[in-house]
Amino acid sequence: MLETLPEEFKKRMENILVAVEEYPSPEDARSAGVPRGELLGLFHGVSYPEREGFFGMPNPLPERIVLYKRNIEAVCSTKEELIEEIRKTLLHEIGHYFGLTEKDLEEYE
Repeated sequence: MLETLPEEFKKRMENILVAVEEYPSPEDARSAGVPRGELLGLFHGVSYPEREGFFGMPNPLPERIVLYKRNIEAVCSTKEELIEEIRKTLLHEIGHYFGLTEKDLEEYE
């Protein structure tokens, strides 16, 4: 899936972990302001433009993107829809990593 990302994203991604969990925790859903059953993905960390590093070095802990498997599956009825939703959700969360707004992200969807 990462190979389908826009080139400008792939070139600048560093120190980021992409994980898959069954469902979001109640705390993650609350922090995102989205009902738990509707949250498809979440970016955890400091956005790329806001990072300052650690004494001039990159932050030693990775930023994190989580995709929520069961919620993504629930909104898809075919394998093709599932693949496209994973791509869109991953792209959306990587956009947050880069500090893009919801409006900015529309350009990439």
